[in-house]
Amino acid sequence: MSIKKEPIKWISHRGLCQNADENSFASFQAGVQAGFHYLETDLRLTKDGHIVLSHDQTLSRTGGVEIDVSTSTREELSKIKLNKGSPLLFFDEFFSAFNQLGHVFDIKLETGFEVIKILSRYKIDLDKTIFLLWSPAQQKELLNVFPGANCFASESECKRAGFSVLLKMPFLGGIRPAKIYSIPPYFKGCSLFQEKIVNCYNRYGAEVLAYLPETKKEAQMAIDANVRYVLSNHDFKLIPK
Repeated sequence: MSIKKEPIKWISHRGLCQNADENSFASFQAGVQAGFHYLETDLRLTKDGHIVLSHDQTLSRTGGVEIDVSTSTREELSKIKLNKGSPLLFFDEFFSAFNQLGHVFDIKLETGFEVIKILSRYKIDLDKTIFLLWSPAQQKELLNVFPGANCFASESECKRAGFSVLLKMPFLGGIRPAKIYSIPPYFKGCSLFQEKIVNCYNRYGAEVLAYLPETKKEAQMAIDANVRYVLSNHDFKLIPK
């Protein structure tokens, strides 16, 4: 039996980056203009204690320079231009400019504890914020600082749940109420964006995020499957019409 559909929440993956550097003011502004509900970004700490938005620890891919953001100061990083011309963005700038939207904060492992400590100084709206952490200890610390915070299921939790659903034994998957589990479009050629698969999670009170559909067809499959969130590099004009 199909479970009642809720409005889908679209999450812009590092901003909308077709014409802008990822994790830059320009990419997030493009995401806002496209109508995304959440902006997803990556949090790392600089040498002098500032949170910088960077997926990678070094800037070789995004900026063409072999610079480690965690061993550099904010002043040093502020002088760097990314591949498409944008400067690096820092958390205080992001939070001030885009606080009206929902946020997804991917707290990178290497400096996670320090980032959590700095986040504690901000008035983060937990009703419109989702966290992703890569360490159980860091997630525990985050929940100490922000009781009741909404966290994505970890990578291992998602794999365990996914395999149990595919094996038609979801009771073995440890699927937990109120958790958000990520699923990709396909696994070994099998489409995972199916309503019967999503319903397995929903029956346990969990929600599903469609992880990076790369075509409009895949995004539509996710919508038809009744996922709760779509994390995307594209707006697909935020289907439906």
